[in-house]
Amino acid sequence: MSYVQALCSKCDKVVEVDKNEEAWVCPHCSSPFVVEKGIRRFNAQQKDVAKKVKAADKGIADFEIDGNILVRYKGNSAEVAIPESITKIGENSFENNENIEKLILHDSLREIGGYAFRGCKKLREIRLPDSITNIGEWAFRECESLKSVMLPPQLRKIADSLFADCASLEKVDIGDNVAEIGIFAFSGCKSLVQIELPKNLAAIGKYAFSGCEKLEKMTISDNVSLIEDHTFAECKALSDVTLPKALKGIGQFAFKDCVSLRFVQLPPGVLSVDGFSGCSGLRAMEIPAKCETIGDFSGCTSLETIRIPATVKSINGGFDNCPKLLSINWPNLSGFMKFFPAYYEQEVDKRKKLGVCIYCGGEFKLIGKTCKVCGKKKDY
Repeated sequence: MSYVQALCSKCDKVVEVDKNEEAWVCPHCSSPFVVEKGIRRFNAQQKDVAKKVKAADKGIADFEIDGNILVRYKGNSAEVAIPESITKIGENSFENNENIEKLILHDSLREIGGYAFRGCKKLREIRLPDSITNIGEWAFRECESLKSVMLPPQLRKIADSLFADCASLEKVDIGDNVAEIGIFAFSGCKSLVQIELPKNLAAIGKYAFSGCEKLEKMTISDNVSLIEDHTFAECKALSDVTLPKALKGIGQFAFKDCVSLRFVQLPPGVLSVDGFSGCSGLRAMEIPAKCETIGDFSGCTSLETIRIPATVKSINGGFDNCPKLLSINWPNLSGFMKFFPAYYEQEVDKRKKLGVCIYCGGEFKLIGKTCKVCGKKKDY
């Protein structure tokens, strides 16, 4: 008798059979089955198991691991599951991977290192587990296919350039514990339409949302005291901005070329206003009473009126290419008219027609033709 292993066709349990017999009765379920078919089924099962074991071994071999840290992924799969023993995905571990489309992360993962997935242009799906407390800078930069992300609730900072140039990113959910958004964090996210900033946010870095062309609305948390340089530059669809009550300053080019802005309500505590150059839709601007300095408003082609308090003593910029700005309420205007070219040209023409000093509007002395007020000589 030659005994081999077979699978029962009824209960799928392994049975020892005589391969020379035509039929056999299963000792487990008492059902008869054809011996030849049972042997074939058993052999097929063993081949399938062998394939799975080989695939698993190959999968593990694709990961270079040091302790609990994933140092490098060397495979070429479109779908990658991180081994459960890993607590940190190391720096540059998947950088510029050309194949990965879906990433599966387990709930024991604590950290993702800087540049980890930078340049993974096909990565379109990822779920960040709640266990993650830190994600390094540039980790997902240039992930061009990524469309939505829900950040883990324990994350406290969105690192520098974390999602920069993720051109397909449409939606980001940010947890309430995030207190800081780093420089260039979402710069170049051309498809970003929806993002709600957390209430505890205290700082937004330079260029953080620059080039987010489809972003229409932004409410900035009340703890933010400064809008940094270029923060929202070239957000061309941005039409609704709510600034924080604690705001003290707006940096250079902060809202540069935000062409859809029509009006911005500046909080009363703002001390420095800049950053609105190229806002061609802006129609009116009222500078708060405590403000001390204002900067560049050039290219605000629709701006018609501006009110500036006496606390502002000078301008660090100007109003070039503001052809409609003819209504200016500023106690210190007389000494700075040349910063307002359109208004200046109109005023000069008016004063020439009246025969008064073009510099201050004063009358000239009959002898010597010098201004009675500013002492300048008539030169027209």
